[in-house]
Formats: sequence, structure tokens, C-alpha cells
Amino acid sequence: MLKNILISATRVATAAVTSSRFLLQNTVKPALIIPKNASTFNSFLSKNLPCSQLLHNSNVADVTTVSTRNITKFSMNKGKRVSDRDVLKRFYRLHWGIWIRTKCGRNKKLWKKRASRKRRLRQHVFCNATQSTMLDKMVTNYWRKPKYFVDDPYEPYHTREEWQFTYKKPKPYFPPEQQ
Repeated sequence: MLKNILISATRVATAAVTSSRFLLQNTVKPALIIPKNASTFNSFLSKNLPCSQLLHNSNVADVTTVSTRNITKFSMNKGKRVSDRDVLKRFYRLHWGIWIRTKCGRNKKLWKKRASRKRRLRQHVFCNATQSTMLDKMVTNYWRKPKYFVDDPYEPYHTREEWQFTYKKPKPYFPPEQQ
């Protein structure tokens, strides 16, 4: 198994090397050398491939980056933005701009979860401001506008009355009691 891992690692090193002419001139073909253990492979990399040039190589940088899901899609015909279907399927946008989602695992292995945990799993969770901004970028203007449905279960949550910038209804005035 270690041998297979090392062979695949040498292939990655070979792919990184082939993009740079300077590195190709100064190295022996790494795909032909199969080291017997990991320390040999590390010494092989340190002798034949300079670290500073490996880190600046774009192929190696692409392998090490962590992928995130903040894709904005564009149509092939007109080049307009296209809404991501997974966002529309998994999230729901309230009128005041926040996105909500259900908790993960809400339908999995319910036989071994307590009633209190099942109740918490049925509840929805707010996304934070950064996530809401990212989700807004992943959908088109149509999905950002408020939509009104008959018997909408989310109707009480579409307005945010406790915050001074978004409340619509004036707060009731209670005069002080006189004694």
C-alpha cells in the first residue's frame, strides 16, 4: 500500500515538474524512481525539487487549496447569472435578507435519538451574515425579491419587529400610571 501511495506521489511530483523547464533540466525523471520508504521519498524531493520553486508552482498550489462552495454560475447562451439549484433546494430566504436551513441529519437514524433531540432537529437554523451574503451572490435577483404565498408557514418570520431599522408596526404607547 505504501508503494502505491509513493507511486501516486511521484506522479504528482512529475506533474508539478513538467510545467517548469528549469526543474526538468535539473532533475532525474521521478516517475522512474520508486523509493522504498517515505523518508527516502522526502529526501528525494528535497534534493531534486527546490522547495521555494515547488511552492510557487501553480499546479502544486492548486492541489493544496481547499475548495469552497461559493460558485456563481453563468449561462452558456447569454452569459447571464444562473441560480444554483442546490442553494434553492437546501435554503430559504426570509424577506429581511437572512437565509434559513434545516439541521443536518434530521431524517437519519431517528430510532436512536431522544425526543428532545428530534424536536431540535425539526427546527430551522439561521445562516450568519457572511453565509447569507454568499448565498445572495449564488442566486439571481428573482430569488432575492420577497415572495408571497397563501398560507405561508414562514409568514410570522418574514418581518423583524424587534430591530429598530426593520420594524413596521409602531410600538404601543403605555402612559405612566398616576397614583
